[in-house]
Amino acid sequence: MDNIYYITELSLPSDKAQSVHIFKMLDNLSNNSTSITLICPHKNTNYTYKKIKNDYNLHTKKKFEIKFSLKKNLKNNFLSRFIFSLKCIKLIKDRNSLIISRSIIASLVMSLFSIYHFLEIHQEIKGFSKFLFLKLNFFKSKYIIKNIFISKGIASFYKSKVKNYIVLHDGSDKRDFKIKYNPNKKVKNIYYFGSFYKGRGINFLLKLASICPNFNFHLVGKRNEKIKNYSKNVKIYSFMKLKKVLSSFKKADLLLMPYQKRVSISSDDYKDNISNFMSPIKMFEYLSTGIPIISSEKKVLKEILINKKNCIFVKEYENIVNWKKAINYISKKKKLRKKISYNALATAKKFSWKNRAKKIFSEYNLFKKEYEKN
Repeated sequence: MDNIYYITELSLPSDKAQSVHIFKMLDNLSNNSTSITLICPHKNTNYTYKKIKNDYNLHTKKKFEIKFSLKKNLKNNFLSRFIFSLKCIKLIKDRNSLIISRSIIASLVMSLFSIYHFLEIHQEIKGFSKFLFLKLNFFKSKYIIKNIFISKGIASFYKSKVKNYIVLHDGSDKRDFKIKYNPNKKVKNIYYFGSFYKGRGINFLLKLASICPNFNFHLVGKRNEKIKNYSKNVKIYSFMKLKKVLSSFKKADLLLMPYQKRVSISSDDYKDNISNFMSPIKMFEYLSTGIPIISSEKKVLKEILINKKNCIFVKEYENIVNWKKAINYISKKKKLRKKISYNALATAKKFSWKNRAKKIFSEYNLFKKEYEKN
């Protein structure tokens, strides 16, 4: 049993998918830990642990300790992130713990202080961080036990720069899903869950709904975006916490992932294009429902999804007519819906938060054995 420290640059509360990843990982790491400490920049004082446990549907009986290093939210510049990282070091009482960092700069600082840790990398590194890791070769720091890449796509992107890595996709927790999908039920309600950021296909779905009047479209996840909806068969819902999303899945007959050529992690622009690197949490949550998925056929998604096995892919996904054809096709194929549902559940079982946590523990135990030998 080990103490675990998890470092993130995300302040709480958060409506980012990253927060789901973090708390679900902590939930599944907890059973094999003496204690777990989450270190983040800042937390709203009204955001209690009880609220966190409810929002993220946590199952562990062990309470996480959450430590905050700043009085305000973290500014997105190198100096602020460096100061945050230095303060993180002070909060780590046992440097022989299992330490996981979602912060590039914190990883850099821990390497400078000779602290062994795992580094999670979910997107392309840019700015001054890119200079430090690529030009000064921090990717190859002996203090990074393993670089954890979220997909084969991003691992391939950096493979010439780093050899010490593992690929661990996102996942889901089967304990969250109490849905019995009925493939014999008539397809009527089509759902999209997720952010409304650029490249997620929201405006595309509004157009699709207008040419599919026999179906009801439900778009869940609006934050501050301005959306013009002209179709009576479309309902738009604000961002929901995970627990509410899990309940809403029960109403869906089909689930959509209409990713476009470029995919942003914000509503503003495509500065951070993750279309070749992503491992969407919602994809694994979709799979865990057993409800058939229709998705854009993107290379990175094909690491998990297989056409007519656990999903329906739309090959030329920028053509809206192809989406209409896919919806009409799967709506008429009960046997195919049943097959896809069965295989989706099998895929979700393989890509679970539990298995992801086990893999990290396995790598950590191998590291400890080698370290003790030397």
